[in-house]
Amino acid sequence: MTTVRSDQFKDELKGVLAFIAQDKRTAAKKFNRELQMLIDSLIENPRKGRNAKNESRELVYKGYTIPYVIDDENIIILGIFNQNEWKQRKK
Repeated sequence: MTTVRSDQFKDELKGVLAFIAQDKRTAAKKFNRELQMLIDSLIENPRKGRNAKNESRELVYKGYTIPYVIDDENIIILGIFNQNEWKQRKK
């Protein structure tokens, strides 16, 4: 099983990191490093996150919610958001 980061997640993460970096670049780098380690840890325990809507699950990290789904071969990271209502993009 592998983790796959969707394009939507990558785009949203860039925005989050840019926001954090406005205050402190080192904090943004640390946030990203720790978040990536948390996501990679899903390989060992894919059901680590809480149940969410539509057969998905969610990790919560420092106030940010990271929705993901599990299929037969992959853990697909869908996005990242903080307090706003998140919507998955249409493909």
